Amino acid sequence: MHNLPFSSKPALPFSRVDAAAPNVTVRRAARTDADAIGDLVGPYSAQGLMLPRTVEQIAACIDNYVVAVDDAGHVLACAALDEYSPSLAEVSSVAVAESQHGRGLGTQVVLGVERLARARDIDELFALSLTDNFFLALSYAPTTISRYPEKLARYEALSKAGVEIVPKRCFQKMLGTSWSAPQLVEHAVAPKARKRKVG
Repeated sequence: MHNLPFSSKPALPFSRVDAAAPNVTVRRAARTDADAIGDLVGPYSAQGLMLPRTVEQIAACIDNYVVAVDDAGHVLACAALDEYSPSLAEVSSVAVAESQHGRGLGTQVVLGVERLARARDIDELFALSLTDNFFLALSYAPTTISRYPEKLARYEALSKAGVEIVPKRCFQKMLGTSWSAPQLVEHAVAPKARKRKVG
């Protein structure tokens, strides 16, 4: 459908975002999206709002990215799943094109990352943010970054390399095991109409 010519990657099991964005597909990122993701996150990292990532780094981890794209395949929003262990990962690189703010795309790519985490049997997610409301609205709970020594070690290494680390608030979400991940499909499809019982 929308993304078949653009990528052979499986789409996540939803394509419509909301009434305000009817022509947006949320799917796994493809290698051809790496430059666009780099362009999207670049201004945020330049402002210190997220850690810098080169296009090469993005391309090397492209299977961990979820994107929202329009009908023409333009990347409007992205988020990434940054794995620390088989049971722990970070929701990172959440970015929405400035012209697309307020359309719910940030929420949709984070939900896509959560689906990806569940498909990989990851139990716990955490995220760092300068604002509270976004992750609180997605049922994340405030916590302390000291819970995640792996992240602190990464910060220390980046700081030694000269990267300025902006302090952010930390949020955590347990995904649980009762939720069954939908199968990733080749492309987004409309749900089949139910047959109506007659009689």
